[in-house]
Amino acid sequence: MLLLALVAPLAGAVACEDKKPSSDAPRADASAGTDKYASADPKLEKAMKAAASASAAATSGPPPTGIFDPGVADQRHPKGKPTTVDMVTDGADPKVSLAVAVAVAGDAGADPARASSYGPAVLELAMELGPRLAMPTVDFGMVIGPAKKDEGGTDWLVAAVLRTSPAKQQLAQLPPGLEKDIATLQGTAIRVKVTRDGRESEVTTDLSKGAKAELARVAQNAAEALVFATVPLPPKPVGVGGQWIAETRMPLSGLDVMAYRAYRVKSVDGDRVHLTLDVKAYAASRDVNIEGVPKGATFEQFEAQSQGELELVRGESLARKSDVQQRVVMIFAGPGGIQPPQQQGQPPGNMMTAQISSQATFVRGDDLREAMKKP
Repeated sequence: MLLLALVAPLAGAVACEDKKPSSDAPRADASAGTDKYASADPKLEKAMKAAASASAAATSGPPPTGIFDPGVADQRHPKGKPTTVDMVTDGADPKVSLAVAVAVAGDAGADPARASSYGPAVLELAMELGPRLAMPTVDFGMVIGPAKKDEGGTDWLVAAVLRTSPAKQQLAQLPPGLEKDIATLQGTAIRVKVTRDGRESEVTTDLSKGAKAELARVAQNAAEALVFATVPLPPKPVGVGGQWIAETRMPLSGLDVMAYRAYRVKSVDGDRVHLTLDVKAYAASRDVNIEGVPKGATFEQFEAQSQGELELVRGESLARKSDVQQRVVMIFAGPGGIQPPQQQGQPPGNMMTAQISSQATFVRGDDLREAMKKP
């Protein structure tokens, strides 16, 4: 089974028994069973499809397989290009500006837009690999700050992982010794190149020297969670119902993707802005290199959708709190290609499905300090 092959059964893979949080069994059609991930706002859904259609060049809509034709993604959004933002609607009155504060002239170290993201943070990450296989739920304790001056300085947001441990709640009972394996992720660094207004352009993960290779996927998903906790700010003031879409070229579950993040203002309370987030991603090409996929297999279909909520403080681009659920489905044809179904009504043969579901909860700064005071 491909899901077992994608992650070696170190301590990292544990049987889920019957305790599954939100995912369905893998299906032959990657679009099946994902209604919960569809945008609740038809206008926003339409805008996301329009944005993906623009990336699909001459096609009449988003790529039906979820995979762009060769060269289309590079033409639309080359690697390293900062995230782009398009307004959908500015919402109801009164409207507020989410724009970052102006830096002090001549003092790069006094840039409040960047400095507002610095400080302690905690990320909890749970991952399921199909219906009965999971990674351990991991708590990451990290400190966020700028890169060293000779490594990009304040243009890079660096999350230095100081502590990793099993979360109190797990999808299944953990085997003995797993705590030590998880602790090997300490020293990992997640790096995000981001503009002052929250538009990412590069994401890298530097695993600690002693990290177990089987846990690399967990670190990778932690990096994705940090990107999703970063908000590319809208170019104009917004009110309740305000909507905008951010287009980002980024890594996702080991693939190079074009991700479309749709934000909607749910409420505004003083300087606090409550946002909903819907994400759809499309593979940039059929060229994939994923452990466990046999040589000669072809990438046939891809679907990646996420949904969550964030709390943002005006003038900042990194959420104080975020809770995002993600589901990724990849379908491959085995060597020799797709085989016709053996019986009418059955799915085609020689197909392999990989499904990854995750939930990432992020909290930082004063919100984290307040949460730590509670019993």
